[in-house]
Amino acid sequence: MDTSFLSPGPITWAQVFAFALFLVALIKGSDWLAAKMRTGTKDAVSPLTIDMAAAKIEIAALNEKLNAFKIEVARTYVTGDVITRMERRIDDLVTSMREEMAATRREMLQAITGRRPD
Repeated sequence: MDTSFLSPGPITWAQVFAFALFLVALIKGSDWLAAKMRTGTKDAVSPLTIDMAAAKIEIAALNEKLNAFKIEVARTYVTGDVITRMERRIDDLVTSMREEMAATRREMLQAITGRRPD
C-alpha cells in the first residue's frame, strides 16, 4: 500500500488544516466587514423607507383635502333654508306622533273602561 502522501514532507497535515481554517476565517471576516459597511447606507437610503415616507405625506395631504371638502360642502349645501326645512319636518313628525299617541290613549281607555274619555 502506498502511503507516501501521508509521509511528512515540505507540508504537513497540521499545516493544511491550519491553512484551511485561515481561509475560512478570512472569508468570514470579509463577509462581516462588507455587512458592517452596508448596514448604515442600506437603512438610510432604502427605497421602501422613502416610499413609506412619501405615502405618509400623501395621506396627510389627502386628509387635509377631505376636511376642506367637508367644510365646503357644509357651507354650500347646509344653508339656513335647509335647516328650516329640517326643523319643520321634525316638528311635523313630533306633532304626528303626539296625535297618534293621543288617539291610542283614547282607544285604550275606551277599551279598558268602556266609555270615551272627555
